[in-house]
Amino acid sequence: MKDWYSGIYKSFIMASVVAFVISMFTTGKVSYGSELTGYSALIIGIMMILIILFKSIFHENKDTSNFQLLTAILMTTGPFILKLGVIGFILYLMIVYKTAIINEHVSPSYHTFSNIAIILFLIQVYIMYVNISSDKFTSSGKISKITASMIYLFGILTLMTSIILYIILKYFRTDG
Repeated sequence: MKDWYSGIYKSFIMASVVAFVISMFTTGKVSYGSELTGYSALIIGIMMILIILFKSIFHENKDTSNFQLLTAILMTTGPFILKLGVIGFILYLMIVYKTAIINEHVSPSYHTFSNIAIILFLIQVYIMYVNISSDKFTSSGKISKITASMIYLFGILTLMTSIILYIILKYFRTDG
């Protein structure tokens, strides 16, 4: 793997971490903008990692059956695809309810669960970053099964948190 390519996706991941930290300690438009930036940078970084993972899977499984190929794809890239789906859902919520979020016409529990989602993403980013910085990943383009399972676990927790965010934004908005 090229050093410049790994430098780019690691930079996007680190930029998302910085943006998430800024969003946790600010309010209003600054918090909203930095949260959008954090999720967007994280999406780009994850998609770049997915390219490496798909390349590794297709290179390694040339002569296998479709079922084995599908299983390899789900076990290797599944956690990242789940993470992308949850990020997409949270971005959808943030865009649809933009005015209510910026004007603070949301329940105080929205900010609590938004911060919980960010913390869960930061834990996933840490686990992912440690694995993609290892020599095994740089040489083979594979993540370990334990890492994939941990990212799956935190992905499910983040999915539940995003569903709670949806319920809060849909049914518990305030007038100020």
